[in-house]
Amino acid sequence: MAMTEQVPLQVFIYLGIILFSLVDFIKTEDVPYTLLNEPSNFNPVISFEGHYINKRQAPSPSDTTSPGTGTTSGPQSTQSTSTLSTIDIKDQGSHKYYTSKVVLSDKYWDELNDLPAQHASLTNGHRIAVTVGLTFGFPFYGHTVKKVTIATGGFLYMSPFLHSWLTATQYIAPLMANFDTTIGNGSDILYKDYTDRFVVEWRDVYLQDQNHTNPFSFQTTLHKNGSIVFGYRQVPLNVTEIITTNHPVKIGVSDAFYVDATVSGQRSRKGITRRTIYEYHRVEVNLTLIEENTVVLLEPLLTCNVASDCEECIQQNANFECKWCSAISRCSDGIDWHRQEWMKAGCTSLAHDTVSRCNETYTTTKKPTATTCDPMISSGKGSCSDMQRQKNTQQAVGGIIGIVLVLLIYLLFYIVDTQQAVGGIIGIV
Repeated sequence: MAMTEQVPLQVFIYLGIILFSLVDFIKTEDVPYTLLNEPSNFNPVISFEGHYINKRQAPSPSDTTSPGTGTTSGPQSTQSTSTLSTIDIKDQGSHKYYTSKVVLSDKYWDELNDLPAQHASLTNGHRIAVTVGLTFGFPFYGHTVKKVTIATGGFLYMSPFLHSWLTATQYIAPLMANFDTTIGNGSDILYKDYTDRFVVEWRDVYLQDQNHTNPFSFQTTLHKNGSIVFGYRQVPLNVTEIITTNHPVKIGVSDAFYVDATVSGQRSRKGITRRTIYEYHRVEVNLTLIEENTVVLLEPLLTCNVASDCEECIQQNANFECKWCSAISRCSDGIDWHRQEWMKAGCTSLAHDTVSRCNETYTTTKKPTATTCDPMISSGKGSCSDMQRQKNTQQAVGGIIGIVLVLLIYLLFYIVDTQQAVGGIIGIV
């Protein structure tokens, strides 16, 4: 009996609507990594939203000082082996959370010859990541980080929340690319903690899909004061020519906050937490500037979340609109790792920037109204109602696409059945 007679058309249509209403269409350039030596705390459902990239601003006069000088103690010179005599500033800018300089210099390379640490899986692996502890708290976007995750792909993952999609955000990337340390006998990933700085070196590493070139060698150094240095000793290929088909290519830093919500609507998934990761800032270094002996210097700017009390919060000269929320005793502009707690506590309306109110005692007699729709998340997408309409539209479009595809499948079965019928008639004749 023909397939179209066995299964009614309505069954195909309903099936298409159900399937396409449950599936989110996510196009991503990112790739999964295997995490070792750390207990996993993956959430069952993870999604990524937005790239809130701040446009680079023109550098202020204070940004034009030579590397290593300024109001804060920047990265200090380490061992030098070449004979470069000048520092050539190739590019500089301000990125709200960091200032950046790209220079030509040999001053910032650490010779990791004094018993650096190694990890067997990093030295002989592909898309592998290992978490290691620091002897000091490293300030990253104002958050104190005590552990970093070193990836074979030329970057560090900086969040305590571990998941497979490490290349998406919350990284420090001297050269994120498809490196494979199983290629080449000398490939190695070394790291060393000097108590005032932490150095990671990708030494003589090859690209998996372009291993015909000579190997790459580069470093990143995390200084105790929050400064970040990228150094490049061997760059055998123009970075812009690195293939991105199987792995993203990035140089810079990125951070994000999380929003957790319980999945509802499907009985089988009820009670499961969905964690959405919102990237709120990224610094992207111009790939065309990277060559051998290039150094990228990233200096942190003062952020709200480093303030520990109300007066410090309001009086500090930060590049943000800092406010103090007594409900959770936290200083913020509302955009950092603790954003969901800030919104839940009603800090959008409770927080203030007035020193005279610092002695006010917070009382819970009047429960603040928690914000259910995050205006920052909806920024650039219209109002919260607009976002809901957009979501409904997307679901409707998904249902329509499902119906169209199922109709095409049905039509295909109909054509096959018709051909079989015609063939049978011809056979009888």
